[in-house]
Amino acid sequence: MKMKSDKVKVEIFVPFGSCFCSFSTFIEKVGHVTSKYKDLVEVQTKSTKSREATQHGIQDICVVVGDKKFLPNFDAKKLEETIQNECKT
Repeated sequence: MKMKSDKVKVEIFVPFGSCFCSFSTFIEKVGHVTSKYKDLVEVQTKSTKSREATQHGIQDICVVVGDKKFLPNFDAKKLEETIQNECKT
């Protein structure tokens, strides 16, 4: 069994001050992919105004896995492949 620290970190950056409806489709799309790997990933939702967002150079809705960034129109298959690759490392 993997320890929590061994899980792949999936960081979702959203503008917390905005209406949820403006990014709900994005969150659902990320959730659809990450739910397949629920025992292998640790999903964190963070503000686009957070220190972590600044460190990643993020100013808008985005998901980060490893060193890869996915914008709202991301390809779900590419996100899934990235999570699979991160699980192997």
